[in-house]
Amino acid sequence: MPRKAPERSYDPVETRRVLLDAALNLFAEKGFSRASMQDVVQRAGVTKGAFYHHFATKEDVLHIIHDEFIDRALESQEAALAGYDSPTEQLAHMAYSTTRICIEYQKHVMVFFRELHVLDGEVRSAILDKRRRSTAIFKDVVRRGVAGGDFDEGIDPDVAALGMLGMWIWPYQWYGEGGSRTPDEIARQLASMSLQSVGAKVTAAAVL
Repeated sequence: MPRKAPERSYDPVETRRVLLDAALNLFAEKGFSRASMQDVVQRAGVTKGAFYHHFATKEDVLHIIHDEFIDRALESQEAALAGYDSPTEQLAHMAYSTTRICIEYQKHVMVFFRELHVLDGEVRSAILDKRRRSTAIFKDVVRRGVAGGDFDEGIDPDVAALGMLGMWIWPYQWYGEGGSRTPDEIARQLASMSLQSVGAKVTAAAVL
């Protein structure tokens, strides 16, 4: 249903946020191609003029939705690298934070994977570059852990990193509010499973 226009619709920050939220929900519900710009402004309760004041195109909105999730993930990875010294600690905190982010940004992640194919050119390249940077950080942590003896020497770091990343992301498909486990509990369990999978000498409970 169209939402009521914000009482302070003249506030550009609020209007931009309302439009992004409306677009995110519609892209998740209907898909990017089926959700028109008119649908977005109707849901947001604003005018097309307001839309064009903030965004050039519908594709521009999709790019921003992608970046909101990816930028948050990259920030959490950088924080783990800066805040902890050992690969074990870094991996545990990345596993925990990535899982929590994928649950918190569940719709963003859904749209991210489902709609990337509609983007092309520089926008697509920019998004894929951030994805590669994020994946490279995970791989490097596992490589350093293997090289330093923190993790089992027989594992392939790239395979291990990609396998764990898939596990942390996948809750976007099955997590539901009111389930038997909270996001914190799910993230801690997946962090524990991640350290076990690489043969870490320290448990996740000891470093989280």
